[in-house]
Amino acid sequence: MSEKKKKKKKTFRETLLGWGAKVLLALLILSFGVWGIADYVAPQQNVGAVATIGEREVSNQQFSQEVRLQVRRLQGIFGNGFTNEQAKAMGIAENVLQSLIQRNLFAEGAISIGLLVSNDLVSREIRNDDRFKSQTSGSFDRNIFDQTMQNAGLSESGYISLFRDDLLRGQFLSGVQNGQTVPASLADLVYRYRNEKRSANYIAIKHSSVSTAPPANDDVLKNFHKDNAAQFTAPEYRAITLVRLRIKDIVDEIDVAKDKIKEAYEDRINEFKTPERRKIQQILVSDEAKAKEVYEKIAAGGDFAKVAKDVAKLDAATLDLGMLTKAQLPLKELADAAFSLAANTTSTPVKSALGWHVLRVTEIQNATQKMFPEVRAELKKAIAADKAVDGLYNLANKFEDELGGGASITEAAQRLNFTLRKIPAVSSTGADTTGTKVDDLTANILQVAFGTEQDQDSALTDVGDSGYFILHVDGVTNPTLRPFAKVRSDVQLAWKSEQQATAAEKKVKAIMDRLKGSTKLADIAKELKVKLKTTAEFIRTGAGLKAQLPGALVSGLFKAKGNTAVSAASNDTHFIAQVKDIKAANPVADKQGFDQLKAQLSSNISNDISTQLANALRTKLGVTINRAAVDSAL
Repeated sequence: MSEKKKKKKKTFRETLLGWGAKVLLALLILSFGVWGIADYVAPQQNVGAVATIGEREVSNQQFSQEVRLQVRRLQGIFGNGFTNEQAKAMGIAENVLQSLIQRNLFAEGAISIGLLVSNDLVSREIRNDDRFKSQTSGSFDRNIFDQTMQNAGLSESGYISLFRDDLLRGQFLSGVQNGQTVPASLADLVYRYRNEKRSANYIAIKHSSVSTAPPANDDVLKNFHKDNAAQFTAPEYRAITLVRLRIKDIVDEIDVAKDKIKEAYEDRINEFKTPERRKIQQILVSDEAKAKEVYEKIAAGGDFAKVAKDVAKLDAATLDLGMLTKAQLPLKELADAAFSLAANTTSTPVKSALGWHVLRVTEIQNATQKMFPEVRAELKKAIAADKAVDGLYNLANKFEDELGGGASITEAAQRLNFTLRKIPAVSSTGADTTGTKVDDLTANILQVAFGTEQDQDSALTDVGDSGYFILHVDGVTNPTLRPFAKVRSDVQLAWKSEQQATAAEKKVKAIMDRLKGSTKLADIAKELKVKLKTTAEFIRTGAGLKAQLPGALVSGLFKAKGNTAVSAASNDTHFIAQVKDIKAANPVADKQGFDQLKAQLSSNISNDISTQLANALRTKLGVTINRAAVDSAL
């Protein structure tokens, strides 16, 4: 959508709400009084709804669809091994649920104060949505709309209902989201605090460089081994038998008829088309006479950029519109003119609502279409994968039938020709007894393995697009302290590291006491034969440091007064530092950064008010959550 359209939509919502409605919102918040959340478990609730908000319900289907969408997005990041169980463990399902509740709260809140959205407005806004427009004509395309709804798994009425609620929420929240400004004095203080820069001199004292007492004897080491048992204890291991029913294992065996592949190609033909694109330059002036002067000078052989500079006072950087399709040009007269030109030619002056344009096409990328032979294999694989889902579901049912008939998972796998995998020992982190990662074990398999009792089968677990798995826990080896004789060298190394860290800490404390007097950090560096280093300028977050320093050292340097030394330790090094220079932040010199911070703070205030409003609506309307329905939807 063009910037012009975006501005129209924003103005419409702001005008519709107005200051009167903003005051009404404020009164509405105050009238609720209590900010608590009134969620509770309601097992007697309709099993088809996961939550009820006032008179509205969040359906099982809507909730499941939203969760699946989020899981697919995360699978794009983490791979297909990311499962519903992992999503649930990460709180994705709960976040989706609360988001759906909040969306419905605001829609109900809008209705409760009399806000309405007409059918004409909904129709107009949908028809103006660029996602549903033809790339060739630039107008609403019913076929694109229907295909988008089908891909999203939505009916037309369902989408219109969601869209209407979105417009209602926009009206309802515009007083919160569009009316908040942060006082310049507050933004100034925050900017100066966040952007103050410091640099520091520092030295690093490696623990390994500190001499310690002679090596410990076995009695000392045995006591250390006993006192630090957790450090030398082997984790719990489990022996499992694993059966996996995976789409990738059967997809190559599925036959797809040629006519089905051809039909899919024709149905998805728009996916394989790329419209013509042109690289366009523009000189825009306010009157026809100047536009004619521009055109005549270029037609006489003048350089496009030089004419723009001399006649229209335009810099070269403002001339390029970029590589565009015809549909991406917002004005029809410009699109028609630009796409009628040959490469490296210039148009006669073109009038639009913005002024007079002289256009030049510098490059043309012809429209392309992938032909059926090019995408046949891709389409066949996609259709086979869809069929494999159904096939795998049927196989999973047969597998469960075998188990229900009394077969072990080994017997069931053998009868149905599934591959069995025996894993003699695996820890909860996926490593064997040597510490080596066991190949091809996903996090959800490990989670199920360590949640299943010894000599028991797990449930047949659905892992989404990947398929299913089931496992049997053959044995459990409890965590055990490794014998001293087997880990003596590890114990000796750990004891030595601890002694060196303790000695280094004492040494640093003595140095810090000396630095309180006349001793300089540079003198300490020479004495210890270490390099005195200087950081680059950095801010409180550590950004700009260009060195690996502990966070405690960075925060200490921003608390330090004058030449006071600060120290902090990492796992194997102690650091001592002193502030070298302080550079105050100047918001006047960074208008863009200051304005961005001010906008961010305004947004934060708006979000806080929105949260308070949502909590108030919870109290007024009532929110119930059917946890049984939530769990069954995953």
